[in-house]
Amino acid sequence: MGFTGVWVVAALPDTELARLPEADELFVPPVEVGGERTWWEEVHERGRAGRGTRRLWEDEDADRLGRLIGGWYGETGPAEEFRGAVMGQLEGWGPEPEPEWFFAAVARKAFPFGALAYGVGPGAVLALPGWFGEFVLTADQVRERLPEFEAALEWSGEERERVLDRLRAWLADLGDAPDHPAEELLDGPLRVARWAAARGWGLVGVAPVY
Repeated sequence: MGFTGVWVVAALPDTELARLPEADELFVPPVEVGGERTWWEEVHERGRAGRGTRRLWEDEDADRLGRLIGGWYGETGPAEEFRGAVMGQLEGWGPEPEPEWFFAAVARKAFPFGALAYGVGPGAVLALPGWFGEFVLTADQVRERLPEFEAALEWSGEERERVLDRLRAWLADLGDAPDHPAEELLDGPLRVARWAAARGWGLVGVAPVY
């Protein structure tokens, strides 16, 4: 059965964030992530060193990471209700003509943040606010945590190319989105975070699945 994965990062004034359902206990790393991190770090280092030769759909490690991510996004209840509330609030809203306030990635049969996680690795993912691309930050928190976004998403030179290669592999091999602009998965959320910090707005990220 097919699905479409979405990842949205949007800047909102604190007054708009206050209208959303309570999310303090929603987007925190699950307890078991500690046990998975050592394995994930080993897998990531093998990939960075170029020692992986199989296509991702033949790779048990990639499948394991995909199931970990899919299990999180498959959560129902309060998390799903919050995602729906955010998407509903964003519909038709925005400080036009300033597109920097909003980023969205859509991919068939793939989780966009899953591709990013595979590309940048566990250290960067766990340093970001929230969990797997989902978070709520007030304006003060955005200014405080902007360096975390920059450390996780701002890559250059050969290392950036390696990250992008891994992003593309995930989108093409585990999903059906070979033409998705991989660069935007790095540049888009960082652009919005910087815009929110400069504007004095908060920031919200959600990853609904359709």
